[in-house]
Amino acid sequence: MINREEKLYKGYKRINFILEGYTGSAIVPKKTEDKKRWIWRAEFLGDFDKADMELVNQGWHLVYYKISDMYGSPKAVKLMSIFHKYIVKEFALNKKTVLFGFSRGGLYAINYAVAYPNEVKSLYLDAPVIDLQSWPRIGHRLRVECLKWYEFDEIAATNYSLIQLSRAKKLAEHKIPILVVIGDADLTVPYEENAKPFINEYKKTYDDITLIIKKGCGHHPHSLEDVSSIIDFVTSV
Repeated sequence: MINREEKLYKGYKRINFILEGYTGSAIVPKKTEDKKRWIWRAEFLGDFDKADMELVNQGWHLVYYKISDMYGSPKAVKLMSIFHKYIVKEFALNKKTVLFGFSRGGLYAINYAVAYPNEVKSLYLDAPVIDLQSWPRIGHRLRVECLKWYEFDEIAATNYSLIQLSRAKKLAEHKIPILVVIGDADLTVPYEENAKPFINEYKKTYDDITLIIKKGCGHHPHSLEDVSSIIDFVTSV
């Protein structure tokens, strides 16, 4: 049974429910826009969310499934598929979503889009984790937990880096537009190790990928002060 509760969230109705043992949330606009479009925050709901809330104000639904610390693993992707089916049916929304992948949320967004490309309209990736050799690094306190979810040893994790990079080509083959926002001083999730090789691989097949570089910016703050370029990207697709 799905237990539901309603709360107020930044002036909008938020519906919380339990699905497969994890909490899902839907922030409902005051008036749903005609195409019944929706944003799916893969991680960190509420953080640096100026673009999210502007889209809710325009009539988009905003959803979140709290399967945190699964690092976009195969189990996480399977749970996301169940969540997707529920959201589309329960709220009568468009089959295709726009995934927002912030930091480690990039793993969720990319892996889901590769597994279910017909359910993804576009991706907005912000300082995204893509390479598991880059983050969490060997010795990082989250490394053991991350590899446990993937059922990887260090050799398998190294090989996965190549697999993950190849996923850019799969997204390009399905012509899924991507917006990437990064800080060129990000030492936590370095651009050179994550987004840059991913973008280059994507461009070999398709060119609908946009990069915005924030000069002198580290891993935080995410997003942009002026989110108009994010809104334009999301709404134009």
